[in-house]
Amino acid sequence: MNLTEIFNQENKKIELKLAFPFEEFMDETIKNEADVELVLSNIGKGKAVISGKVSLDFVLSCDRCLKPVETTVVLDFSREIFAPEMLDDEDMKEDQHFIDEYELDVESLLKEELQLAWPSKILCDEECKGICKKCGQNLNDGTCECDDFVPDIRFANLMDIFNSVKE
Repeated sequence: MNLTEIFNQENKKIELKLAFPFEEFMDETIKNEADVELVLSNIGKGKAVISGKVSLDFVLSCDRCLKPVETTVVLDFSREIFAPEMLDDEDMKEDQHFIDEYELDVESLLKEELQLAWPSKILCDEECKGICKKCGQNLNDGTCECDDFVPDIRFANLMDIFNSVKE
């Protein structure tokens, strides 16, 4: 998408509705067809704001017990962008790597925004007990007979001394 008109016409505003360009993200299938609402607005000579909204549904695995969890990731972003001649340092150029000269790479922008909005932890329930580290039993469904004692490694040397005296 060419941004020349947005950067050069004061108070210019373009509203777009585009089909979300990915069927999956991070090896996870997007369960709904979604349209991205993009708004590009000129805010001064060589400056603009690009904002967007979309809601995406995934079925992800719980980080503790691996049970499938329906999760909605909402993108609602706004970024200030600059014409190439307004970029005066490398950091500014790097911050808008999704723009090449006057061409906006919508897919690259959406991919970055989705990475930023991706949930850091997926849980089926806040009280999820996870799975047994030894036998793999889902501890939400019941207990297992495994010994769940995990020694504190800070006391490993002390435990060695204790065991050598015991023998």
